[in-house]
Amino acid sequence: TVFTLKPGEATEIKLKMVKDAVVTYAWSVDGGVVNYDTHADNASIDYHGYGKGKAVNADKGELKAAFDGHHGWFWRNRGYNPVTVTLLTTGAYTGIKKAK
Repeated sequence: TVFTLKPGEATEIKLKMVKDAVVTYAWSVDGGVVNYDTHADNASIDYHGYGKGKAVNADKGELKAAFDGHHGWFWRNRGYNPVTVTLLTTGAYTGIKKAK
C-alpha cells in the first residue's frame, strides 16, 4: 500500500485480525518523517495502543492481535512538504481498510 500525505494530513490503515493472529509489517517514508500510532479497536474496545512515535521515517516488526478486531496504523505528516508512505504487510488478516 502506497499513499501520499500533504503537510498536516493524516490517514489510517487497519487490518481485520482475530486474537493472536500475527502480521509482519514494514513501512517507510520518502520525503520526510511522520508521527504514528499503532493501535487497535473493536465494537467493545475503543482504543488499544501498541506503540507511538514522532518524526519517524520507518518502522518494522510483528503485530500480534490482542483481540478480535481492527489493528493498524495512524500516520500524520507534521512537516512542510508532502511525503509518500509505503506499507508492506504479510500474515494472518482477513481484510484491510484505509480511512482518512
